[in-house]
Amino acid sequence: MKKKQRQMIGMLLALVVLAAAFLGIRQYNKNASSAAFTTEDTQETVLDVNSDDITSFCYVYEGETYAFEKKDETWYYTDDHSLNLNQDRIKAMILKVAPLKADQVIENVTDMSQYGLADPERTIQYETADRSVIINVGNLNSMTSQYYVAFPSEMKVYVVATNVVTGFNYTLDDLVEETTEETESTETTDTTITESETTETATETENVEAETAESETVATETTETVEAK
Repeated sequence: MKKKQRQMIGMLLALVVLAAAFLGIRQYNKNASSAAFTTEDTQETVLDVNSDDITSFCYVYEGETYAFEKKDETWYYTDDHSLNLNQDRIKAMILKVAPLKADQVIENVTDMSQYGLADPERTIQYETADRSVIINVGNLNSMTSQYYVAFPSEMKVYVVATNVVTGFNYTLDDLVEETTEETESTETTDTTITESETTETATETENVEAETAESETVATETTETVEAK
């Protein structure tokens, strides 16, 4: 009897633990979901610009400045319009900063150097028909995976998502697409080289076979001569 009571008590305790675990997980998921919605809702649009209105932009990456301009709804590298650019990638880059949204705004900053913004190494600039925008890029906060950015002459620091800045981590080569002609030319060159190598291999094989046959003939003649003697 006592054994059955202990079993019943054990089962009841197990059910209580499972119920507590279930409620805990349910509450955690609810809080996580609420936090995600709160983050989106609390983002502040600090620069309300339509990306379609941008006519040119430039940025600094790894010490190099890359500039682009739009003509007839097509983006070109400013110094060489003959380059075929990845238009989708260019548009995705612009959408990172137009409009520009911040997760947090730090007001009345007296020391911009603590955010890496006193003498920024990176900038992102763009122009529309009626305005010019410069965004200075500061330090990365490795704890929160967010960047500090600011506008010149403002004593404010904006905390933005990492991809706002990393969205411009491209060299010119990363943005240039191969044209059909270039691809066909490369394939033709590769085919020519392959055919040439195949011909050379075949010729070498024929030479080896000829040399082998000649050696066998000489050996046979030598054997016949010795036998005749």
